[in-house]
Amino acid sequence: MKRCLLSVFKVIYFLFLSISVFAAEPIADANSVKQLNHRIESLPSGSLINFTFKSKVDGSFQPTLIKVPDGYIKTKSWPLLVVLHGLGDNPIVVPSISSMVQIGPFGRGDLWYRDLGEKDVFECIELARQLFNIDSERVYLCGFSMGGAGTFDLGLKYPDMWAACVPVCGSVSNLDMVANAKNLAFWINTGSEDRVVPAKSSKMAYEKAMELGFDRWKYTEHAGMGHSFWVDWDQIEKWLLSQKRAQNPSNISFICETPSRAYWAEITGKLNCQGFARLDVETISQTIRVKTSNITDYRLYLKDAPVKLSEEITIIEDDKKIFQGHIDSVFNRKLDGRKMNKACAQ
Repeated sequence: MKRCLLSVFKVIYFLFLSISVFAAEPIADANSVKQLNHRIESLPSGSLINFTFKSKVDGSFQPTLIKVPDGYIKTKSWPLLVVLHGLGDNPIVVPSISSMVQIGPFGRGDLWYRDLGEKDVFECIELARQLFNIDSERVYLCGFSMGGAGTFDLGLKYPDMWAACVPVCGSVSNLDMVANAKNLAFWINTGSEDRVVPAKSSKMAYEKAMELGFDRWKYTEHAGMGHSFWVDWDQIEKWLLSQKRAQNPSNISFICETPSRAYWAEITGKLNCQGFARLDVETISQTIRVKTSNITDYRLYLKDAPVKLSEEITIIEDDKKIFQGHIDSVFNRKLDGRKMNKACAQ
């Protein structure tokens, strides 16, 4: 597998020879962020910046790669593309994409973007927001191989963070989580001849999305392509730019291992640590229908929901009406007789 990855990224290296590459001082505090921010303004369009930043998690310095978009203007709002590298490699970006800021996290190496690797990705996103004027409605995620698997995992785990996701030669770890992407666009790219991560590893996620009736998912299996990052990035770039983050969706399905939030619905207590908790909410006019599974508590942030707070709201939970009246902004619900297992919140 590593041999395949090395050949791919040798090609990336040679493409970078035609792009200006700059090394920057480590980012350790607010002052160093300001210094890099000032330097970015003077760099040529399309420049790459290679640097490290001090993690807020453990104080270690982590490598990162940033690509400045063509025609960069500080005051303009820019889309952000987060690019996740493959197993055994360093931070990468997509060389041919020039219309958006790109950041390539290291993700603590080969942690598959979980635990500290996941935290590293989100620290990089926060850093990008400090350095650039990022459009929060157009934050995209893509990745290759291990990074494709990370794109599935982080995209499905945090569906309200992204405008669209593009896993390339990746794999999905839990098909049930596909339900979370009801309001999230995916374009899956695979190779018909991939012997490292066979196409079926991600095709089954697309098939699950079609089974659920999702209309924002695409799947391309490139004929004759093996384990490769070289897909039609020009078309993908155009497609990405047409996608925006879903706001105030009327229908949400959310599955999680630990209590968490998606859009305007939050699971705040889990009944059984084994398995997943699930919350489905749907609004029809002023009525909110809720279905729960393995949940003791949940919360609805109705200021962000497609309802009118000035009018009465009806909430039907598991086919039983539990509330009718006015709500200021947040509806907190503790299900009768269910006690949260505190260990599930860890």
